[in-house]
Amino acid sequence: MTHGCTVVDLVLSATREEPEQLPMRLCRALCQGLPADGASLAFLTETPYRQLLHATDPLTLRLEELQFLADEGPCVTAAISGKPVLVEDFRRPLTRWPLFETVMTDELEQVGAVHVLPLAFDDKVFGTVELMHHETVSLEDDASDREMVRQAEAAARAVSRVMLPSFWRLLAHGELPLWKPSDQIDTHWGTTHQASDKLAAHLDISPEEALARLRASAFVTGRPLPEIAREINDTPSGGPAWPSR
Repeated sequence: MTHGCTVVDLVLSATREEPEQLPMRLCRALCQGLPADGASLAFLTETPYRQLLHATDPLTLRLEELQFLADEGPCVTAAISGKPVLVEDFRRPLTRWPLFETVMTDELEQVGAVHVLPLAFDDKVFGTVELMHHETVSLEDDASDREMVRQAEAAARAVSRVMLPSFWRLLAHGELPLWKPSDQIDTHWGTTHQASDKLAAHLDISPEEALARLRASAFVTGRPLPEIAREINDTPSGGPAWPSR
């Protein structure tokens, strides 16, 4: 933890400059203040309309992608339950999330622990913060790990206050502020939502069923879901890249 400055202080400091990079600055503040090796921030985590706002690194991004693909994992559980989820040793069997464990690959072998905290107001969850650690965490044996968890929960409450106005804007107008890097926000998950809507219109099915078909295609082929979505968006309706009826 940064000397003389709590993680909550760092989160609040992140709001005072460069508003167009707010999600990125919040995630960096969490990594700096806790510390964590990676952090991500998302809205509507447990829904088909999940919107990633930022992930600090490729490993944390892939962790988000695979949970969205499986529709389960620590992020989804935290969002549904409204309670923090801490996986102290990510390398042990994840029997709680069998589908997520199935799609996990060697890409995630560097993940030692995962800590997910819900973003909420009045007990209503509107998103999550996910913290990734290369090393395992031990609440039973390590006082510094217990303090880190306590500080993370305080930081998540601060992030909730900071991000709530943007969430209301998303609900009211269907749009987010023009945050950077915008390409990451659009790809995860704007591109996927666009492909779901396009496939739904072509097959006369619901967007939720269309997303399920895209997920199934990603499962079968082993390809990233955003990659398949881009092909759908770039291919004329009914073209060879489209999942069949």
